[in-house]
Amino acid sequence: MKFLWSEDLALNTVHVSDVCKALWHCSGDKVKPGSIYNLADKNKTDQEKINKHLETIFGIKTGFLGTIASKTATMISIKAVTEEVNDKHLKPWSDLCKKANITNSPLTPYLDPELLYNNSLSIDGAAIEATGFVYDHPNMSDADYREIIDYYQKQNLFPPA
Repeated sequence: MKFLWSEDLALNTVHVSDVCKALWHCSGDKVKPGSIYNLADKNKTDQEKINKHLETIFGIKTGFLGTIASKTATMISIKAVTEEVNDKHLKPWSDLCKKANITNSPLTPYLDPELLYNNSLSIDGAAIEATGFVYDHPNMSDADYREIIDYYQKQNLFPPA
């Protein structure tokens, strides 16, 4: 599986239970009303780290097209690249869901064109910690990703691996 850009493209992560915990934390009297906080684990996640998790969990090989090939692809037509990616992934995903009797799922491999630009999504999630909030999952691990996948599988939203 090849990805656009390079391994160092920042893509912060945060465990869903930490998001829920932060919502409860902020709904109490620990933060000033109207305050805004970013949430991100301490893993300094990038495409390479995510790819390593994908390789381990799904037993696939991943790589990167690199900056020159990615720029060329997006300069020619980001819409065409997105359509090709979606054509390649939507049918197999649909087939996997049908095989697992999943008739409806909020999860999808569909990509919007803007998600393929060379944009880091790197934020600092530390400010909320000054209010007493503590992340339960400060570094996302294979086990954390598997826990989330298992949850979606139990909900019949993600096909079994």
